[in-house]
Amino acid sequence: MSILKRFKNFENLSNGLRYLYLHRAIRNIGWGFLNLFGVIFIYNLSGERVEFVLAFYGIVSVIYFLLLPLGAKLFRYTSLHRLMIISTFFCLLYLAGFYFLNENNRWIWAIVVALVFFDAFNKLVYWVPYHVDLARFVNKHHRGRQVSFIAVIVSVIGVVIPIFSSFIIEKYGFSVLFILAGLGVLISALPLVYIPHTREEYEFGYLESFRKVFNKKHIKINAGYFADGFQSALGLYVWPIFIYLLLKGNYYGVGFVSALIIFITVLLRFMVGELTDKWDKEKLLKMGNVLYAAGWVFKGLSVTGVHIFLAGVYHNFSNIFLRTPFDALTYEIAADEGHYVDEFSVLREMSLHLGKIFLALVAILVYTWLGVVWVFVAGAIVSLLMGLISKREFEAEMHPRQR
Repeated sequence: MSILKRFKNFENLSNGLRYLYLHRAIRNIGWGFLNLFGVIFIYNLSGERVEFVLAFYGIVSVIYFLLLPLGAKLFRYTSLHRLMIISTFFCLLYLAGFYFLNENNRWIWAIVVALVFFDAFNKLVYWVPYHVDLARFVNKHHRGRQVSFIAVIVSVIGVVIPIFSSFIIEKYGFSVLFILAGLGVLISALPLVYIPHTREEYEFGYLESFRKVFNKKHIKINAGYFADGFQSALGLYVWPIFIYLLLKGNYYGVGFVSALIIFITVLLRFMVGELTDKWDKEKLLKMGNVLYAAGWVFKGLSVTGVHIFLAGVYHNFSNIFLRTPFDALTYEIAADEGHYVDEFSVLREMSLHLGKIFLALVAILVYTWLGVVWVFVAGAIVSLLMGLISKREFEAEMHPRQR
């Protein structure tokens, strides 16, 4: 499918999905300023301690993991799009914390603690409502195409943002970058006003939610999302620092290489969403899973900028074959749950962040004792568990309790 035709299909989306995608596109512009360089900012502020970065984001996931079953009880009191609007407030506080965070501020540790909670609360009122609404609004006959649509939008935005961000940092410093991120996040709340009202009632109890996450009966489906959390945290928190160190602290180099990798990926992504509507999603997922796992090893073995580029392009390409069917299957399962779409989404988020917590612990130990290459090897091994996601397995083993 051509680029123009794919974007023309934006008009064929439901109103709810159209505004949800518009929101995500704008929010990703704002959040994109922080994603790559925010991790590097914390790394430099901590005195170049990787373990501090991992602990910071790991604690965010711990708080989110523990509070999520309680936060889900808010669904009965207000519509989901309003909770996403509330998340904007926590996002802005989070970005304001970054703005004031510097080594000369005597309140530095108080700000760090505040940042952890602001990020956790932002996730608490944003991600499950977003996933539930997306599962509700997406067309069941074109899930692969429509799920990949937002990935395409994010990727197109991602081509420009790293280069622009590196220019802003070198010219004006991080403070201006955080202000631009805040403006993007604030504007992204506007499309949410037009999203149809949806309301859910989370029926699982607090302890029951944890029992379901750790229940042996549900081990395969939860392990798949656990692995997704593990490998995504590796890409978000370790890979940017790895690039930064290999390129010897050159912000322009980090931005340019990252943008070039994303640009090549965009050119390859357009056909895959279409393919997942025609091919068996689970077979495509398993093929992509093996190719993607190998990509972590290639990344860990990179020693030059050229290696980073080649490994990044390969990994992003294989990620297309993994991520598109993986996400399409996730929203297919969620939508089929109907009344229990919010319960499924909460358990999925809990498993994801359990994986992120585990990544933080494993990476700190492995990085300290064996080196960074073995962190990527661990990522390759764990990411293979993503191939366990199966609609048939879910229907057989993880169907929620009957009403």
